[in-house]
Amino acid sequence: MANETSTPAATLATATQQGALPLRRITLLGTMHGPTSAVALVRLDGGKVARVETGDTLDRATVAAIGEGVVILSRNGRAERLSMPGT
Repeated sequence: MANETSTPAATLATATQQGALPLRRITLLGTMHGPTSAVALVRLDGGKVARVETGDTLDRATVAAIGEGVVILSRNGRAERLSMPGT
C-alpha cells in the first residue's frame, strides 16, 4: 500500500493551471500507440474521460485517425482535428 502525504499549497498552486482545459467541449488529453493500434483519452463536455479508438463514435462524429497528440474526427463528410491543449 502506498503512503499518502499532503501536498503543500504552494505546490498545488504551481502545478494547477486554472482554465487550461475548456469545460464545455471535447478536449484531447493524450494518445497512446502500440504495435497494432492507437487509442486516445478525451475529456468530454461535463468532465467525463473516455478512451476511444479508430472507428468509435464521439459527439456524433467518427474517430477517423489517431496520431501523436492528435485525433481526426469525421463529421458529415468533414474532417475535424482535436489537438492537445497548448499545441
